[in-house]
Amino acid sequence: MAAQSTRIVRLLADQRVRFLCYLLLLLPFLLQRTVTPDNELKYLRIADEALRDSHFWCMALDGNAYADKPPLYFWIIMACRRLLGFHCIPLLTLFSLLPAFGVLALFNRWCAGLRLRWRIPAEAALMTTAYFLGGAVVLRMDMLMVFFITLAMWLFWRIDRGDSLTVLRWAFPLAVFGAIFSKGPVGILFPLIGTFCWLLRERRLRDFGKAWGWRTWLVLAVLCGIWWVGVWLEGGRPYLENLLVHQTMDRAVNAFHHRRPWYWYLYTVWYAMGPWALLTIPVAVWGVVRNVGTTPDVRFFLLVSAAFFVLMSCFSAKLQIYLLPAFGFVNYAAFSILQAADDGTRRWPARIRRGACIAAACLLAACFVAGLCFPDFF
Repeated sequence: MAAQSTRIVRLLADQRVRFLCYLLLLLPFLLQRTVTPDNELKYLRIADEALRDSHFWCMALDGNAYADKPPLYFWIIMACRRLLGFHCIPLLTLFSLLPAFGVLALFNRWCAGLRLRWRIPAEAALMTTAYFLGGAVVLRMDMLMVFFITLAMWLFWRIDRGDSLTVLRWAFPLAVFGAIFSKGPVGILFPLIGTFCWLLRERRLRDFGKAWGWRTWLVLAVLCGIWWVGVWLEGGRPYLENLLVHQTMDRAVNAFHHRRPWYWYLYTVWYAMGPWALLTIPVAVWGVVRNVGTTPDVRFFLLVSAAFFVLMSCFSAKLQIYLLPAFGFVNYAAFSILQAADDGTRRWPARIRRGACIAAACLLAACFVAGLCFPDFF
């Protein structure tokens, strides 16, 4: 029995095995679900209309300009439609699920200081967080943006820690642009505000140019310029103004969709990050107050998450999933604090770890059963 348990632990130590387990547990849902009529069906119709009318940069829905989202995700849908001749929902869902796995892989590499017995529950907790799991199995561009944001923040961290590889200084703006091109301005706001607040807190604003130097602004200017010129040539000035003004400033200041009060996220975050918010947020606060486990990376995680939360609360348009980029940072910071608290003088961190593993396993098993019996559960 002990030998069998040891073999299971060795298998789970391989990240690829864990990701395969997640995929198998979600497979019934991926294979049986139908598209939702509000967002997913709309995205498929937009892609079909773009293919029919040979649009590439400017999207339309029922003949009306649709500048709400950048074209990257629609290009993916269009490419799959052109390749197969029909919309294959399981294939399209992979472009949400694989970025989710990419986020987990980045945090696992970033938090290499987490021992395996803490890294596995941290990973499983993030995977079973309500809106993270939902964003991983629906046709939305949010998870793709979160992957690029997480990648950009990880690259910044390496640059800030003194990694002198030139390739990092070119990869950082590419990751930022990938986030912008996936969902919009949030793709640059999270890295920009987060890194600024971090350097301000560390009293190192002079280092701002290490990541946000001429290379970054040159790459962003060239790539955004290509995008906006393509929009102008295909859709003209009205579409470009819709994209750059109406869908950005108007949403932020006086939203025409999803308008909420400033305090809305103060109570919605608890179920958006549920059920783990009941653990991770109190643990994060406890760690900061008691100065337990607040290593530089944990401080960075919590600071950029708090800055992003305040920023998004200031915007007029609000949805629970808009906070998705911060979920991984809060989650891994909390489990890093729990590992630091597990110093042999306290019993509760180990109990939490065991309980988290059991709870995450039960939630994944519930997803498997729901996928078999209720494929439209999500």
